[in-house]
Amino acid sequence: MAKINYELKQQIIKEYFNGTGSTTLSKKYKVSNSVILRWINRIKNENFEMVISENRHRIEYSVEFKIKVLSYKNSHNCTLSELCNKFKIHSESTIYFWQRQFDELGIIGLSRKRGNPKMNKNKVTKQTKLSKDDELKQIYRMNKVMIEIL
Repeated sequence: MAKINYELKQQIIKEYFNGTGSTTLSKKYKVSNSVILRWINRIKNENFEMVISENRHRIEYSVEFKIKVLSYKNSHNCTLSELCNKFKIHSESTIYFWQRQFDELGIIGLSRKRGNPKMNKNKVTKQTKLSKDDELKQIYRMNKVMIEIL
């Protein structure tokens, strides 16, 4: 399905609130009924800017934010759409992907970047080995994050 432009979204939403049913609008504009209902649900939950935003560029979420969303999901047994409304995330599939990555790889899966790393202009030097104190601090931070998740 092609992306739906700003004006068409506004038109569909306006017609829905003027009394036209979502099934009728779905057939008229060849847009999935579930997509229309998702827009309406977000508008009712005061997330109107998420529905009509023209520029939905890729949003980078921090690891802490992802952990917060997943821990909230586990502790409150929320649906993905409820989480999207609460945390203002555009797509349920984003949260589903985070959960799958966390289940497979742990916290590292949430922080992993895609694509090739950028090339360093300076000559790469060997990484110095962490001291015992630095290593313990790093382990302590990781344990603290894990405790917050559980």
